Amino acid sequence: MIVDRPVRQSPAALVGMVVTSRAGRDAGDRYVVIAVAGADAVLVADGRRRGMGRPKRKNVKHLVVHGPAGALAERLRAGAAPTDEELRAALGASTEGA
Repeated sequence: MIVDRPVRQSPAALVGMVVTSRAGRDAGDRYVVIAVAGADAVLVADGRRRGMGRPKRKNVKHLVVHGPAGALAERLRAGAAPTDEELRAALGASTEGA
């Protein structure tokens, strides 16, 4: 997968990835892709403003991919629902590595 570039892959391949929004009111915000929401959309959450109970729907064209969210990515692909604390930890770890 190309890192830090606009997305050109299917939404299913993005589950568990750390992304940044590049369009809309939330431009520049970092999220974890938690689910697929259609042919060209995903659901994203950050554990703060957008928790697991209220994810945001984003078009994949409006996202920049940074890479997997560590062990959280494997859990999401297996179908497990993480907590908001785990989302915040995954985003914090990805920010420290950057």
